Amino acid sequence: MAKLKAVKYNYSGIKFTIKTRPESGKLYIDFYFEGKRIRRSTDILASKEGIIEVKRTLIPDIPASLLDNVVPPYEEKEWTLDELAQEYFVLQAPTIRKHTLKRNKAHYQNHVFPYFGTRLIDTIKPIELERWQNDLLQRYKPATVQKFRSILFSILEKAVDNEIIGKNPLKRVMAPKLMKNRLDDEERKVNPFTEEEMRRILAYANPYKRNNYMRNIILLMYASGMRPGEIVALCWSDIDFERKTIRVTKIRIRNEDGATKTKASNRCIDMLPLAEKALRDQYENTKGYEHVFISSRKQPFYSHDVIGVNFKRILNAAGVKARVLYNLRHTFASQLIAKGADIVWVSKMLGNEDVSITLQIYTKFIEEDDEIRLKKIEKMGTVLGTLEDESL
Repeated sequence: MAKLKAVKYNYSGIKFTIKTRPESGKLYIDFYFEGKRIRRSTDILASKEGIIEVKRTLIPDIPASLLDNVVPPYEEKEWTLDELAQEYFVLQAPTIRKHTLKRNKAHYQNHVFPYFGTRLIDTIKPIELERWQNDLLQRYKPATVQKFRSILFSILEKAVDNEIIGKNPLKRVMAPKLMKNRLDDEERKVNPFTEEEMRRILAYANPYKRNNYMRNIILLMYASGMRPGEIVALCWSDIDFERKTIRVTKIRIRNEDGATKTKASNRCIDMLPLAEKALRDQYENTKGYEHVFISSRKQPFYSHDVIGVNFKRILNAAGVKARVLYNLRHTFASQLIAKGADIVWVSKMLGNEDVSITLQIYTKFIEEDDEIRLKKIEKMGTVLGTLEDESL
């Protein structure tokens, strides 16, 4: 039997559309009332005779029940995935950073909607989700597919929470195994530069005229422990040369200045001499602009990605082992801790939420030679004092 086309039917000022549900071959009614979309399932098989029956026996009862504020039993909404997804993103907006929401929407639109967007949620089966996941794994790394899956999983969980479906079908599909050396873990890998490597890096960054901001960014990150996104978001109003402080109140991602990573990341840090040197040098280049660092097009950076690309080129030219830009932050922390800096002060400079986080990441760098260790023993012994009886 040929598939029936949707039939539009106006009754009592309400525009109805009679459609066929492909999976059951039965008709259902779709219409709007006071801005709300309403659907009604029927047990009538899709046929010309069925459409006539719907028009004669079902539709006439609907306007009367709605106008009398009587909620008919079929008014309960049947949600498509996309309808619930849009509700989900609206509810999510106040709870996450703007760039994260924008990224999640893009992942959904590009990798979930084309497969399931128009489907009724309660018709999506685990086997279809498994095929979807496997298809993505042919083109993307497991860690990337996990991001797409996480968004779909959350939308389906919202459906469960609102009793649209009884169980989340994605729970029955095994998540892709994440690669051990995935890109997302690069920031967590502590692989700092040695002092000799830093000298070579700065030497090769110095003549990098094409992007003459690179040396100052490298030096500032090395001497402050700031995150790359925090540095490209810096404005001159955040810099106080007199009090030697730097206010870190935002990060820059996707051409926008947004909230810092965590509450603790919103901080005021001390301006060490090398950081001041970098900033004073940069001031001569960009003192007429709002942001401390601007691109070669004289605009604020879209994100720190281009900094990372330039940094890799400098490492290659300097003959230094390739590592991500984030390791400049690790270098700041590890070198200071190894040389006996107060761990609480280092943690504050980094903007970690708790000193235990700093300790967990950098404990292996709390090593010192005997000379430093013996000096500490002498100093701490003086502070503690003695319980020895002076009369003895």
